[in-house]
Amino acid sequence: MRSVARRPLEPWAGHAKLVHTQADLREDEARQALEGVDVLWHLGFALWRGGDGAHLNLDGTRNVLAARPGRVVFASSVAVYGAWPDNPVPLTEEQWPRPNRECPYASQKLTAERVCREAASTTVLRIAAVLGPHADPAITSATLGYRRAVPAVRGVDQALQFLDEEDAAIALHLAGAAGREGVFNIAPLDWVNQRDIARLAGSRVVRLPARVLLSASDAACRLRLLPFGADRAILITGPLAVDAARAGKEFGWRATQGSADVLSAALSGDGSQTAPVTSPEIVQARL
Repeated sequence: MRSVARRPLEPWAGHAKLVHTQADLREDEARQALEGVDVLWHLGFALWRGGDGAHLNLDGTRNVLAARPGRVVFASSVAVYGAWPDNPVPLTEEQWPRPNRECPYASQKLTAERVCREAASTTVLRIAAVLGPHADPAITSATLGYRRAVPAVRGVDQALQFLDEEDAAIALHLAGAAGREGVFNIAPLDWVNQRDIARLAGSRVVRLPARVLLSASDAACRLRLLPFGADRAILITGPLAVDAARAGKEFGWRATQGSADVLSAALSGDGSQTAPVTSPEIVQARL
């Protein structure tokens, strides 16, 4: 197994079955390390970058695809569907993606899906928000913010899903082993709205007009009070829950924990990280 990331892959350094290359996905070293792999699990994507996000994400994707993998499992996001008030609940894979203009990350994910499909046989996993001990620190911080208040848009009922990191890792592994082409939603069976979140967090719902919420998020981001601006706040302006039944039928995956349980566990923690429990045999050639 081979892996590439900008950071060391601890605590698996020196693992007998894993060769890790520390490199930016845009660099020659990354492409060379992955040359001719049978299955490429492409997880490398920047969530919080500013103006160079498209350059980082899409150039990195094209570079690792130039290694000519046999197949690709691409970790996309449910954000590609867009959060719109008229979204059906839940969304199936037949729903046409409509990324919100305010969320470049979602548009970049959708473009990367196409780039992967053009390069090799590809399994696209559109994954719900992932929480757990090893979630992005900014996501963990934002989640803990629910303890103070739950933002909501007036007149809009949210439908959000939270996926345990172990369930996400298992979905990636099973998708790679099954070799099915196409798009698959990866999410728990249930979803929560703003009132559910406030109940779990022991806080209250703060409802604002959409325009005010987005402007306030941008202002808070500039002041470094929030790790995101309108690019993330836009994702609560409409329901964004998906149906993952196709993944169950095609490669036997089903979430072991529901959205409410995953969120509750995240809210009860302090945001600290612990040692991984997912083995490299499950993670495989992680990027």
